[in-house]
Amino acid sequence: MARLPTVSRDRLNPEDQGYFDEIAESRGSVRGPYGVLLHNPKLAARIAATGAYVRFEFDLSEALKEVVILATAREIKSQYEFSAHARLARNAGVSEDTIRSIAQGTAPQGLSEDEGLLVRYAHELLRDHKITDATFNAVHARLGDQGTIGLTGLIGHYLLVGQFLTAFDVELGAGMTPELPL
Repeated sequence: MARLPTVSRDRLNPEDQGYFDEIAESRGSVRGPYGVLLHNPKLAARIAATGAYVRFEFDLSEALKEVVILATAREIKSQYEFSAHARLARNAGVSEDTIRSIAQGTAPQGLSEDEGLLVRYAHELLRDHKITDATFNAVHARLGDQGTIGLTGLIGHYLLVGQFLTAFDVELGAGMTPELPL
C-alpha cells in the first residue's frame, strides 16, 4: 500500500490546483509519482516540467528515450517505472527482445548499436557513478553537446522519479502488470 494517498484536485488549495491541471494536461491524468508528488505542488510542477522536456521535447527518437528510461528503471529496480515505460517502449517500436534484455540485465548485449551505446552510458552513470572516456566520446559524437546533456538529464529525471516511487511505495496502477523481475 502506498505510504501517501494520491492527491485529488479538490484536496489542493485553490492556488495549487493549477499545478494539478498542468500535470493532468501534459500527461492525460494525474497518476503514479505525480499523485504522491502533488503533496508538494510546487515541487511536483517543477519535476513535471523537467519530465515534459525530456520526454516530449528532447530531440531523440521516442524508441531510444524509452530504452534509456527502461535501463534507468532497471538499474534502480523501479517496478512501476519499468512497467509503465515497457508499454510506451512497445508503442514506440522497441522490440520485445530489447525490453526483455534490459529487464533481465543482459543488455547491452543483443541491442542495436544506438540502443547499446545509450544503455552502456546509463549503466556506467548509475552503476559506476562515472562514464568512461570511450563511452562519453561515442555518445558525444552521436548526440553532440546538447544531446549529451539531454541524455544525462533524461537519466537523472527518471532516477529522481524512481526514488519517489520507491520512497512512497507507489503501487502499479490499474491494468499494469509487473515486467521487471526483482
